[in-house]
Amino acid sequence: GAMGIALGTMVANLSAHKRGWDDKWEEFSDWAAKGLNYQNTLLDLVDEDTNAFNTVMDANRLPSNSDEEKIAKRKTVLAANKYAIEIPLEAAELSLSVLEIANELVKKGNPNSVSDVGVSGEVALAAVRGACMNVLINLSGVKDKRYTNRKKKQVDELLNEASKLERKIFHQTLKIIEG
Repeated sequence: GAMGIALGTMVANLSAHKRGWDDKWEEFSDWAAKGLNYQNTLLDLVDEDTNAFNTVMDANRLPSNSDEEKIAKRKTVLAANKYAIEIPLEAAELSLSVLEIANELVKKGNPNSVSDVGVSGEVALAAVRGACMNVLINLSGVKDKRYTNRKKKQVDELLNEASKLERKIFHQTLKIIEG
């Protein structure tokens, strides 16, 4: 996701400074600023996802010798698993936003940089899919079916929307490249 928005931000900056596009400078500068914010957040989420994984591992190592320890461990494991679901879900949602920006840039950005927008869409789709896989694998650690069904539905919607956007970006990119 961070790589995708880095490419999108680059294209926004190149478009903002394209000769003859002075009237579009503010729009592209706004996308570049938003992109940098997304990139920083996505990079932070990489570390946060590592923390979430470590939290799950630590929770599963808690002792469970007494009834009290078993109850405490069960609660801690549940909280850790939900944390390990919410972090990649946030990354998937933000990576979908990267695709939304790429979809705008492929239509409005500097056509000389359109292949970079196409690559932005490809890697942003990979980010959405990868983050969604992390959500799905962690759902098995939560027995609350209402919660897991809600998260599974969110994942399905994210994957569907991301795939649709990537296809639009890809086809528009090829159309511009092939003239």
